[in-house]
Amino acid sequence: MSNISVGVGHSGLADSFSAGKAAAVDALSQHGGTPQVLIVFAAMRFNHHELLAGISSVSGDMQMVGGTTAGEVSTAGFSTDSVVIMALGSECLEFVAGIGHNMSADESVCSVEMVHDILGKVSLDPDASLLVFPNGMGGDGLRVLDGLHSVLGMDFEICGGFLGDDERFETTFQYFNGKVYRDAIVGLMVCRMKGFKTGIGVRSGFASIGNSFICTSSEGNVVKEFENTSALDLYKDFLGEERAVRLPGVCLEYPFGIIDTNLSIDGEPLFQLRCGLSVDHKKGTISLAASIPEGSAVTLTTASRGDIIKGARSAAEQAKASLQGAAPQAVVMFSCVGRKLVLGRRIQEEVAVVQECLGKDVPLIGFYTYGEIGPVDKTKKELSVAKFHNETLVIWVLGK
Repeated sequence: MSNISVGVGHSGLADSFSAGKAAAVDALSQHGGTPQVLIVFAAMRFNHHELLAGISSVSGDMQMVGGTTAGEVSTAGFSTDSVVIMALGSECLEFVAGIGHNMSADESVCSVEMVHDILGKVSLDPDASLLVFPNGMGGDGLRVLDGLHSVLGMDFEICGGFLGDDERFETTFQYFNGKVYRDAIVGLMVCRMKGFKTGIGVRSGFASIGNSFICTSSEGNVVKEFENTSALDLYKDFLGEERAVRLPGVCLEYPFGIIDTNLSIDGEPLFQLRCGLSVDHKKGTISLAASIPEGSAVTLTTASRGDIIKGARSAAEQAKASLQGAAPQAVVMFSCVGRKLVLGRRIQEEVAVVQECLGKDVPLIGFYTYGEIGPVDKTKKELSVAKFHNETLVIWVLGK
């Protein structure tokens, strides 16, 4: 019989070393066995070297992946100023961690380095699943996927979230095997899946406000023009004067959607959400978490709190259905910081609807991100390729 042990720990202690140690003790005591890897997500407020030292004082030299967030999630719900840890171990599964450096210099090269680091420790298993945690301020998310796909192929299962810094939008930290890094991508490959299945849910709840325009000039993840007009000026026109004064923060509430007329969800055209991170008022440009290619048809989108909760429920139902009857054993969720800002006081409801669907007692960990990665629908060939998302909830479930 295929067995897996999972434990989740949480701490909000003020002292960094003590918080790391307490969360690790909590996770390992719940695990009850010998874990193979720790997944660690934490707030920016910590001294990260001391935090990981506290964890390692309990776990030793165990594999570790993770990083900083814009809000933490665990089985206990949403939290801030905290550290959350998931300990995973199985006699049947293999967990292999890897890292790539200097993401902002070349996102694709960095992701390739990370994959090669993993494949230097284990042979490529086409049925494996890869979780990735890139620097959330490291550049173009599409370039990260380009690198991953160049090594693993377009059909390889990939999910993940871009690490955050509590909405400072300055720098993020990555955790790898007890050490703190900047400008890196860390990853965890789950291999030898016999007896196990993965379920994935990817939904947002955001919908088009009904407009459509063409991106006529862009460079990397910077949009210069829509309809041969300054991108920022056109965006301001759509927002209106009252909302425009809240730039760039308002970008998280009104993301762009790249329209794909060849694909649809429930009969509606599919669009990939893109969130503005910063604006240049002099140049009239908008910097995004991932690029909008020139010639793309784009729409402006929005969502109410109720829409976002409904999207979360849809993502959880999709993840459960794609398990094809397997029982959930562990859940990792990646939700966009923009969803957090819109939800406000209703933030706990997003975690709650996921747990209602997948099981309130199923070990769960996650964080609020600066971008998400996952396939729109892993059960359909035309939608099974991993994509970059904003304002989206991506749920990865390990089932048995």
